[in-house]
Amino acid sequence: MKTLSLCMITKNEEKNISRCLNSVKDIVDEIIIVDTGSTDNTIEIAKSYGANIYHYDWTNDFSDARNKSLEKATKDWILVLDADEELPYEEGLKLKNVINTSQMEGLFLRLENIIGDRNLGDAVVLRAFKNNSNYRFRGKMHEQIIFSIEEINGPNKIQPTNVKIIHYGYDPDVCDMEEKKKRNLSILESYPEENRDGYFYYSLGNEYSRIQDYYKALEVYNKAIEYTKHNYVDTMPSYLSYLVINLSKTYASLKRYKEAIDILKNFQEKYPKFRDLYFLESVYELECGRITKAKEALLKYLNCDYSYYIFPDNNYEESYNMGILLKQLRKSSVVCEDNLLSVLFLDNHYDDTLIQSIVSVNEIASEVLVCLPFSSILNNTIIENYGARIINTQSTNGNDILLQGIKNCKGKYILVMKSREYLSKDTLAPLAKFLQSTNENYFNVIILSNKDNTKVAEFRILRNNDTIKNIKTIDELSKELNKQNIQTYDICINKI
Repeated sequence: MKTLSLCMITKNEEKNISRCLNSVKDIVDEIIIVDTGSTDNTIEIAKSYGANIYHYDWTNDFSDARNKSLEKATKDWILVLDADEELPYEEGLKLKNVINTSQMEGLFLRLENIIGDRNLGDAVVLRAFKNNSNYRFRGKMHEQIIFSIEEINGPNKIQPTNVKIIHYGYDPDVCDMEEKKKRNLSILESYPEENRDGYFYYSLGNEYSRIQDYYKALEVYNKAIEYTKHNYVDTMPSYLSYLVINLSKTYASLKRYKEAIDILKNFQEKYPKFRDLYFLESVYELECGRITKAKEALLKYLNCDYSYYIFPDNNYEESYNMGILLKQLRKSSVVCEDNLLSVLFLDNHYDDTLIQSIVSVNEIASEVLVCLPFSSILNNTIIENYGARIINTQSTNGNDILLQGIKNCKGKYILVMKSREYLSKDTLAPLAKFLQSTNENYFNVIILSNKDNTKVAEFRILRNNDTIKNIKTIDELSKELNKQNIQTYDICINKI
């Protein structure tokens, strides 16, 4: 039978340490505690569990402290825990069984993050490994031992398991999160340039994200991506899956949904069993009003095999009722033929309601175009990240803008909309059904004012046929329309 050492570093953990040590006292064969300066009852509590206590002068280097604990371990394998964690007895038995049968050098365990009574998802962590003097932690902050194990043995000597550690460390009731953020950022920013690798930039990005400096977080996350591309050609470093998730979430925090979705899709191709990628895609597509795409991504998430233990799992089922969510998406999704409708926004007076307007049409639009004068101060990046394509115009003349916009449309039909206009959800399916069944070329629709409930018929829909494609001037367009007996249909565009 293989023996097991528990190695921990502590400081003022009297609120947590009893829970931790009580959970493993019948599993481990020795307890090693390296204390970095406790002034409470941490040491006395640890001694009551038979722990071997070693004192350490803190130097702002977590790896150095961790490695001091490894030096004192005498058993075959080492388990690393923090005081705000526990290893339930049944999970400990599973761990012992794996240790006794494994031919690997290290084990990935799953870290279940708990706040209150909610499970916020699982992370994959390397917390059990053979006692080898060459295996040592690296990094002053967010220290890792995986790099030394992989350098000696390659990436295939670490085994994924379903052994679960429970982590309470993000619960504000049991830790001072503000102090943690300040401490972490201070330590990371002290790193010399030569020690800044992909994992460093990933860790630094996390700290900037926690203080909601999203632009700085993006900057360093993308440095981590570039470092990883150049230094991990055929392998996936342990931090990469978390980096992808966090980078995507940061883009989304800045409303840059196209970039958020692009990074997810890129990694879906490489790691199709990483289920969290599909759920986040569904959330972002829903934010953009693309209901059918959100539904398709959610189905991929629900049908993905999540017994594959190398990826984190944020356990979104704890926060969302998947049955109700899927039912709502199915109810709201609209079946459209490919390339059915181009939506063209025309106006010189756009405001922040433009995003609402774009989102309102995205479900049935094969493309959304926004004609903007070069002088516009609107944020083009945000507009494009909600799925619209910007057509910049030199002219501010409405007729010129209309003609230029039409020339850029590729859909079978073109719907012209103006600022502060949107389609209600109830309008989407009837409009799509109508356009897929009619043979007419031009249509009036109802413009419904939300302010005074007035209704006005206006020409807004035209078939993008050869006649329209060949029109060169606004006068030609006017003559073409004057020849038509344009009917008004009971389709409403709402005006704010």
